[in-house]
Amino acid sequence: MATFGEALEALEEFRAELVQSQMSVAVPGAQAMAFRAQAGEASADPLTHVHATGVGIRGDGEFVVKVYMFDVPSVQSAASVPVLSKPMQGVSVDVEHLPIQVAFDRAAARKSVAAAIANPAQHQARHRPVPAGVEIGPLGGKFVGTLGCFVRGGDGAGPLFILSNNHVLANVNRFPIGTPFTQPFSAGAADTIATLSSFEPILFPAPGSQPRNVIDAAIAVVTEPKKVKTGSMLNIKKYTPHLLAPRPGMVVTKAGRTTGVTGGMIRAIRVRGVQVNYGTQQAPIIATFDNAITITGNGGLPFSNPGDSGSVILDQASGRPVALLFAGDGVTTTACDVSVACARFNVHPV
Repeated sequence: MATFGEALEALEEFRAELVQSQMSVAVPGAQAMAFRAQAGEASADPLTHVHATGVGIRGDGEFVVKVYMFDVPSVQSAASVPVLSKPMQGVSVDVEHLPIQVAFDRAAARKSVAAAIANPAQHQARHRPVPAGVEIGPLGGKFVGTLGCFVRGGDGAGPLFILSNNHVLANVNRFPIGTPFTQPFSAGAADTIATLSSFEPILFPAPGSQPRNVIDAAIAVVTEPKKVKTGSMLNIKKYTPHLLAPRPGMVVTKAGRTTGVTGGMIRAIRVRGVQVNYGTQQAPIIATFDNAITITGNGGLPFSNPGDSGSVILDQASGRPVALLFAGDGVTTTACDVSVACARFNVHPV
């Protein structure tokens, strides 16, 4: 079986061969543009219908090149496409269905079935002191997300912050710095616990530009430090606030506003080309992400649902943070590397 390092090398070779196979086919106009874009652009190409690739793992522990397609018929016909039907440098290629992911906010108090091992209602209640893994929302706002974890500046001094998503704390680049957040969601000003401090802008396509994103992340400075509890994540028995690199096959857990504590497994990492809808089904606004992480829940149940955005995902064995949840489709959860998010803001979990 291939090692993790061999799968990484094969992934780069696969991506290069995929681009070459696309460009060798003579197609007109927009289709040719899509072929040339596959190395890093947002749309799936019409020849292979591939839109994302990464390093994954099979149930037997074998590392593979993971290939994602938008629709099931394309997956079923993948064997007829030469570049998808053969091993790459001796590493197997697995093709799977991955639809456009949806940014998981705006939970609208809906109930959901998930791989929950803790009562979700506890994660939607008011807490004092406030732990990680509970709901937060903008003062007077109409959407809700999850307080991922508490972080502090890289030198260990200075203010205490909340780490969550851009689309939770900054409303997809729209909120001004200083926007107040309450715990619980929809509470009054007296329950404000933090204000927006900084966010990584989410980039969207524009004429002549197809930007890529790596994280959906933001921080909010805690305004009432005595009202929060660092080093704690609601209903998580083991939380160790020291970063850890994600790996395919890693057994993970998280505490989220909607589904509570759930368990799952990392299916792929370093996934390039994941498309996430920040609009609605009727009026989609699509951003493309690289270096993403895909996760599925235990027992075929969802690992997350709307409102869980911002949850910090932990390696279950050590309790160490590995990823920051931001999107999904009801089957697969998409996350970004929490180490990259922390480096962006020069913070570390506490």
